[in-house]
Amino acid sequence: MTITRPSLQLSASSRGSALALLVVSALLALAWVLLAPISTASAGEWVQRSCSVGTEYIFPEGWESKDVGGYNQTPGDNCERFYNGGGLRVDIAPMESGYLTLAGQMWSYKPPAGSTIAGGSLAVDMTAREGIALIGAKVKGETMILAKCESPGCPNYSRDVSITAVGASEIYEQAACFGKAAVCRAPEGEPFDHEGDGMFSAEAEISSAQILLSTNAIPTASGLGGTLLNSTVAGKATLSFTATDSAGPGVYQVRVKVNGEQVLVETPNLNEGKCVATGTSEGARAFNYTQPCPTETPVQAEINTAGLADGTHALTVELEDAAGDVATVYTGTLTTLNHATTTVLAPVERGPCNGSPCEEASKLSTTAGEAKTFTRSFGHSTATLTGRLTSATGAPIKGAQVKLLQKIVGSAATSTVATATTSPTGAWKIKVPAGPSRLLQVAYYSHTLDTTPAATLNVHESVQGTVSMHAPRKAHLGRAVVFSGQLAGGYVPAGGESIQMEILYGGRWRTIEVLPTNSKGRWTYRYVFTLGAGTSYLFRAATVPNGGYPFASTHTKPVRVTVER
Repeated sequence: MTITRPSLQLSASSRGSALALLVVSALLALAWVLLAPISTASAGEWVQRSCSVGTEYIFPEGWESKDVGGYNQTPGDNCERFYNGGGLRVDIAPMESGYLTLAGQMWSYKPPAGSTIAGGSLAVDMTAREGIALIGAKVKGETMILAKCESPGCPNYSRDVSITAVGASEIYEQAACFGKAAVCRAPEGEPFDHEGDGMFSAEAEISSAQILLSTNAIPTASGLGGTLLNSTVAGKATLSFTATDSAGPGVYQVRVKVNGEQVLVETPNLNEGKCVATGTSEGARAFNYTQPCPTETPVQAEINTAGLADGTHALTVELEDAAGDVATVYTGTLTTLNHATTTVLAPVERGPCNGSPCEEASKLSTTAGEAKTFTRSFGHSTATLTGRLTSATGAPIKGAQVKLLQKIVGSAATSTVATATTSPTGAWKIKVPAGPSRLLQVAYYSHTLDTTPAATLNVHESVQGTVSMHAPRKAHLGRAVVFSGQLAGGYVPAGGESIQMEILYGGRWRTIEVLPTNSKGRWTYRYVFTLGAGTSYLFRAATVPNGGYPFASTHTKPVRVTVER
């Protein structure tokens, strides 16, 4: 049994005295609180891939072959034969006389400990001439049939089977005889070979499996320490602890936030490459292993606090496992002392008043109806912010300069990107230049030389990235075609950003390769069709945010490629 599928061949991160700060920090140190992990509102999900995706061979971890009913033949793993549509195969051959009840072969998948089956799909080929082939599931001890090919009238069944058995403890593929008269028996006096199709009464093959798994596991941390947790911190500080996800798919990521802004994101242990997501499926990260990330790993991180203003900041440490379950494992305060000295400083010159009246107590407000959180594409990421500057009593402050500051996602640095002057009514209007996802802060300084604002207003902007793709419209069997493109907007990490190549197959977008860009965001991808002449396929490229690229995920418009001989 050989079913033609598209075959792919690839080549393919306040000012003040030092004494006052030290006293304050010592008092605040007493108030640090170490929290127990806070679970997410719902179970996390991840996908385990098996057998093959595109032309990539994936060892079928979690699958077990079985002989059923004394058939005395073990089913075969032909997944490495993906160029010819090979997979996890089961079959039942006819007997020269009589038949075997419940005899045949089975491949069975059971989810790893701590996880249950929540969905997914299987690429299945089945044929039944004198027997039955099926895909089934076990849910709370009950059998649920997901797909069946039974004689007579099932010469060829080839499709994607959705795993609708939510909460299943087992998925299985079986070819068997179920005891009906003449089932699995060769016609008398002649070999069992219908039109050269082979000697099998029933057969089935799973060429690709993408199983969605659900888990309630929550990562935890123990033994937190390092200079980041000292009473005061200057320059580079360390953080160390042991991260654990004992009943889940493993520790995937650690994040450190200061004042709600992410200053560190990293995968502490790649687990020999197993903890690298191979794409996404059904909105969840996909991996090729039953235990992709380590259940326990040491974390050693370094945070540079030099860019933070002296004073007290909110500190949060989060852990995320491979299924997306997030836990806050530490929350407290961080007091930085990078710029203060022990010498007595002369009074700082604050300069003239900024606006009239000269108010220390002031308020910045947005125009009614303006959102403080918004999402837009990079090509339309310019915006205009408007509002008013008033005193604490509501009187307008006129002729004052307000600044627009930005802090890019993943960075602790703040920079000024625009300014505006208030009108006699205190109104201000600032045009925001195009940029990445960031925190935008409108700031008012009551005196022109002040370094600490008297009033601020925060706006969060999420910007979808832009990726281009140049693709051929036609391809020939056996000849490489090249896709290429580039990320727009800059801010590409030095090590490049990940691009996910996808093909529309079986009604769903499927990842066929994850590849890196160079430091300028450029990427190329080679693809060879070995089957499928006369057929066309849709391709697209998508970004895969990894924490170092300050844009939300996006994808290109699909391009249709027609395969010719």
